[in-house]
Amino acid sequence: MRFDLPLYLSAPAAVLGEHVQTAAEAVAEGLVSEFNAERYRYSGLRVSELSPVELAERSAELTLAAAGVSGEQLGRILHAWTYHQGHEFWCPAHYLADRLGAFKALPVGVQQMCNGGMSAIDQAARDMIVDSKIDSALITTADCYPPPGFDRWSGDLGIAYGDGATSVLLTRAPYGPSVRLLATASVAASELEAMHRGDAPFSPAPLSGVKTLQPRQAKKEFMAGRPSVDFGETAHSAVTTVVSRSLEDAGLRPDDPRFRAAALPRLAGHVLSGSYEPAFREVCSAPVVDLGSGTGHLGAGDPMASLTDLLASGTLERGDLVVLLSAGAGFTWTSAVVEVAR
Repeated sequence: MRFDLPLYLSAPAAVLGEHVQTAAEAVAEGLVSEFNAERYRYSGLRVSELSPVELAERSAELTLAAAGVSGEQLGRILHAWTYHQGHEFWCPAHYLADRLGAFKALPVGVQQMCNGGMSAIDQAARDMIVDSKIDSALITTADCYPPPGFDRWSGDLGIAYGDGATSVLLTRAPYGPSVRLLATASVAASELEAMHRGDAPFSPAPLSGVKTLQPRQAKKEFMAGRPSVDFGETAHSAVTTVVSRSLEDAGLRPDDPRFRAAALPRLAGHVLSGSYEPAFREVCSAPVVDLGSGTGHLGAGDPMASLTDLLASGTLERGDLVVLLSAGAGFTWTSAVVEVAR
């Protein structure tokens, strides 16, 4: 979708886990094999002792302060996550609205797994196009993956998980470090939903904390039961499709000289180099940057964390172009093309 109406991602922020668990420490403690640690290429994962929404609150406060916007000015708060937020029968988006004094905002929870942050941006943008009374929307993400409920190093295949929260304002004018949102594109492959369900029966209550979640087991069961499904081929097609479509909607050539960076999901190194990067390079010349090796995958927060890092790096100038690519279980892939505003 092309956004002809000026919309900006303003003052992005990220608050990561207070501690770093290095790959060497994880190998020494038997949390990950030396073989996987080497091919995953994470130097370490960020680990927090706080709840996800506490991290999100801190990140949101940084964003609002940098933009000079108060909670009272917000028209929407969209909060995205993948895993337990600290309570069960509860709405974390309303918690954040209350803590930030955003009593005029409509809080919305977005549960699109790891594509949730990008889905929230897309939803907020469409809301602001339809409703001219919304001047700003706050998008937050937060995820933490502590034991015993989650095995952050070895519970999944091709990915290890770090703790952190992100935030960004969607505004009609740039506030603080910002980029203009030019276009987004998404594609889904719902035939892959069982990759995170596996063969286990439906349960009557959450099992988080009672047993350690093992996404890798569900994936193995899925692949054994559907040998004709080629995830790599599907992912390759999805990446090339969404990136090409977002560039076309933005009116840009794949080799536009203004491209400065492409931020991909913070997956394991061998997955990025073997699948995502080759697919991306087929359709866009933007140089792929490595931003996740020291954090791990941040759940729904990868795109905003990467945007935060890129704007803080001092390497981008006004008019430069960046591609943000996101992927989440289900599966859904989203590409966003942005232009540095200031």
